Amino acid sequence: MGSARLAGKVMLPLAGRALVWHILQRLRAVKAISDIVLATTRARENEPLVTWAEGEGVTVIRHPAEDDIAGRLAMAMEVAAADVVVKINADCPLVDPSIVQAGLDMLERDASADGVTNKLRPSYPLGYSVEILSRRAIEWCDRNLSSPEDRELAVKWIFDHPDRFRILSLESTEDDSRLNLTLDTTADYAFISAIFDALFAEGQCFGWHDVKAFLSNCAVLPACAYREVITAA
Repeated sequence: MGSARLAGKVMLPLAGRALVWHILQRLRAVKAISDIVLATTRARENEPLVTWAEGEGVTVIRHPAEDDIAGRLAMAMEVAAADVVVKINADCPLVDPSIVQAGLDMLERDASADGVTNKLRPSYPLGYSVEILSRRAIEWCDRNLSSPEDRELAVKWIFDHPDRFRILSLESTEDDSRLNLTLDTTADYAFISAIFDALFAEGQCFGWHDVKAFLSNCAVLPACAYREVITAA
């Protein structure tokens, strides 16, 4: 709830439902996921989110440290008795169940790997990121990462250390990585609201290909629809 750029964004309405509701329904559509945990913190500003989640029957864990993602993931994993954790950020209301399932299928075929992600060699838009990690990887990070920065960026730490963790790369046949469909700003919210207004239907779950078809019919996309590219001299 404490997003610096768009406070309370996880509870903003999209097509008449809270943003986080859409994430919940999309993850519930992934057959391989056995439990869903809302991993938040003890900050008072998160009370409305916690109350909402409990009303939806969602397990909630509240870590004492705002930026300790390693600890938060470990706590969620322990509560769910999970062997594998699918980490989805709360600024990704368009998360596609079929992409998540594809990542889980990859890991099932190679259970010796420490995880799967579509972020190593990006081909999907921002907003469709999937980070799937094994229990052993999360437990190692929780035990061994000590600096606040490393604990906050624990998942990136895993991806950046192929000498210790073997992560599989989930990639699309088409490169749509230039697109940005995360929800961080008021401009993002207006853009993604238009997508939900056009495509959302009760009891159904539109995916990335539906969004791509919708965007292909838009004459002009707003600036926020593109990934920011920074080049160094």
